Amino acid sequence: MARSFQSGMRFAALAAVFLLAACGGGERKEPAPAVSEPRAPVTRTEPKKIEPTPAPAGQAQVSVTVALLLPLTGAEADVGNALLDAATMAFYDAYDPRITLVPLDTKGTEEGARAAATLALDTHRASIILGPLLSRNVAAAGELAAQRRVPVIGFSNDRTVAAPGRYILGFLPETEVDRVIGYAAAQGRERFAAMIPYGRYGERVRTAFGDAVFDAGARVTRLESYESDAAALADPVKRLTDYDARRKARQDEVSFLRSLRDEMTDEIARQIDDREVLGDPDFDAVLLPEGGALLKTLAPLFAYYETDLNRVKLLGTGLWFDPDLLKEPPLKHGWFAAPDPTKADAFFRRYRALHGHEAPRLASLAYDAMALVASLMRDDADGRNFFTAMALTEPTGFAGVDGIFRLLPTGLNERGLAVLEIGDRGFEVIDPSPAAFTAPVSR
Repeated sequence: MARSFQSGMRFAALAAVFLLAACGGGERKEPAPAVSEPRAPVTRTEPKKIEPTPAPAGQAQVSVTVALLLPLTGAEADVGNALLDAATMAFYDAYDPRITLVPLDTKGTEEGARAAATLALDTHRASIILGPLLSRNVAAAGELAAQRRVPVIGFSNDRTVAAPGRYILGFLPETEVDRVIGYAAAQGRERFAAMIPYGRYGERVRTAFGDAVFDAGARVTRLESYESDAAALADPVKRLTDYDARRKARQDEVSFLRSLRDEMTDEIARQIDDREVLGDPDFDAVLLPEGGALLKTLAPLFAYYETDLNRVKLLGTGLWFDPDLLKEPPLKHGWFAAPDPTKADAFFRRYRALHGHEAPRLASLAYDAMALVASLMRDDADGRNFFTAMALTEPTGFAGVDGIFRLLPTGLNERGLAVLEIGDRGFEVIDPSPAAFTAPVSR
């Protein structure tokens, strides 16, 4: 069993004071975490579990430094320090005296990331870098690390900064879009529409949406883009739902029926005239890759423009995993793809108990990254190949806090996601995350 939080703290207390001083940050009560090592590939069909456990006695007594680059000061300091806390939990859980974790402050800037990476490589001789958080910082630190052939596992979800040896662990919208579209198509949805925000994120979603619908054998019938401004959402939804044409169709049909001057057709005309539109939009599912306040404004507009949400399924991404959205009636029974929350519940409860506040959703990334490193170290018998590309990109992947994942040779990641529904009693898993990857990945 893993050593307790308290015993791990005794082990690393002196190291933490020194390491945090080297970062330029304030003194913390908790030390820098430690993690695990890579290994040569073995034949197995299921992802490797990476719950941190103490390293067995008799392992090769090599010394490994793991640098953790995070914004410990600046605008992103709250998230950065929460990720440090999460990584420290994995360090204590793994308890491996061969590993020293060095937290370094990027200050949330490219210059800070370069300075932290330089310190990690030149002063601490880091064998692997975890972080940074922001995409531009991952790129900045990764360029320096690549020159030393030191791998980086960043916490960004920006695929443009991924590269061989520079991995990103963040939740990719492409994976979420592919999962929810595939599931909806399997449930009989055939005609898909999407509201796509302008910008780089929107471009990524647009491409993923088209690919996913094509792969599912379905059709894209409508697409609209919008500015990230609540006041600018009505017109795109109005166009997407073809409201004006359906309203005109109602008027034309009423006029035609009344021109027949027949009691029966007059009654039909009266019934149609009580409606605002005639017919439904030409899609039976619509993707809304939005979250927060904008999603709360966007979703009700579909009902306003006469879209029957009992017939048209609203679909989303991991941005929908927000407890505030449970109070939004238009989103009820909508589907979205995200990590299975039941798998991460124990981690987030433990984080809250240890630190006295809720963890940001990204905290699990830091825990899994640290646990992965510790696991790789624990499994390498001779202690010489901890963090090779072959070890890090194990094709069968790893099972972490958020379910299965694997790092790809391109630097991207692949995850096994669940499909969730916004139900009457909260988020409900309606299609579980897979237990293993079925498609092979080439080295």
